[in-house]
Amino acid sequence: MWWFKKKTKTEDKLIGVRPKNYRRIALYAIENCKEPVVWMDSAKVSDYSENGILVQRLIRECIDFIIMDGDEQVLGFHDHPDQMWISEKYKHIAEHCANEGWLKISRPT
Repeated sequence: MWWFKKKTKTEDKLIGVRPKNYRRIALYAIENCKEPVVWMDSAKVSDYSENGILVQRLIRECIDFIIMDGDEQVLGFHDHPDQMWISEKYKHIAEHCANEGWLKISRPT
């Protein structure tokens, strides 16, 4: 995304969501990516276990968070998880997470 200053494909349409369980949303998104790449505050994350940094508390505390599938943005936020978005192309992830009660779909952005 723009705050990482990396060249990426930008999705034209984003879905605004209100997350409740950041870790479950992230893990589900990662499972649905062919080539998952996770960034937290400009640091690449490779340990998705509960012993790593991809946990509820640390996701909530980070400023920049993005999950990519190769060079495509899947989901992310800047400043706070309440500003989370999911790319329209990955709408099925938003719908699944909403059905599980992990987030509420608020609006297209």
